[in-house]
Amino acid sequence: MRTTPTISVVVPLYNHARYIEAALDSVLSQTSPADEIILIDDGSKDNGFVLAQQMLAKLPHATLHKQENAGAHNTINRAIGISRSEYIAVLNSDDIFAPTKLERVRAIVQDRPGVGLIAGRPGIMDDNGVRQNAGVAIDWLGRAANFLEDTGLPQLALLNENFVATTSNMVFSRALWDAAGGFQPLRYCHDLDFLMFAYAQSSVFLDREHEHIVYRVHESNTIKEDLSKVRVEIAAVIAQALFASGPRLFSAGLAERDLAAFLTFLRNKQLTELLCFFQTILSTFPTRAAFYKYAGDARNAAAFRAAVMN
Repeated sequence: MRTTPTISVVVPLYNHARYIEAALDSVLSQTSPADEIILIDDGSKDNGFVLAQQMLAKLPHATLHKQENAGAHNTINRAIGISRSEYIAVLNSDDIFAPTKLERVRAIVQDRPGVGLIAGRPGIMDDNGVRQNAGVAIDWLGRAANFLEDTGLPQLALLNENFVATTSNMVFSRALWDAAGGFQPLRYCHDLDFLMFAYAQSSVFLDREHEHIVYRVHESNTIKEDLSKVRVEIAAVIAQALFASGPRLFSAGLAERDLAAFLTFLRNKQLTELLCFFQTILSTFPTRAAFYKYAGDARNAAAFRAAVMN
């Protein structure tokens, strides 16, 4: 008999007093409850932590912490380090879980022992929690679905358009997190890097037929910051993924269709020059973290940002 896997939900909270009650309510109303809830406030300036305390105060399996601002990847890593379950579900404080998310994940883990990472279909809502059926985010998910359907190459499709969308959509094993060295020091793409590591070193199940989360699109989404900085990080993560996965990105036959998909991907991203440079130098760096530090170094920023915006 396979035992039901334990799942810890970790919630990095930062200036989301407006959203945190909906986020936590989506955890507390799961059809298959979390074994543990770990919330860390990352130096918020609003009263979100107080609201979270009020909601979780009487739950013995919930733990809350406050810290000076350290960034999303550090906060998630600290919360996971505190947690104790076999699997980790991240919930960013502006998103919500679908009611059956943890139940669905537990069923998948039991059917697929050893699966490293699970992600489902994301829904989209606006700042007020209203479901969206049209708009920029819906178009983005549509393009991503079309590329995946046309190519049949899920890892390349994720590099083309990250349709997993957010760490809130990812449930993963503690063993995978340990092997990855945690989430890497990236402001915009720590989720995509972790996905690519999972493909290269473990196994990924994309539960595309079931909605797992609802992603909130609003003006303060981190990804809406400086576009050139975002694109440099994307280029670094893609270069690392190509370096680590190599031909595993493609079908076993390495057919003409694979080349066509890759060329389409390169045209879509428009990052070819910087990708070539990053791949050429990657072997110089002993770790992913060291490479990402170099890619984000302020001394190189002007040149890298010019390369991705030309």
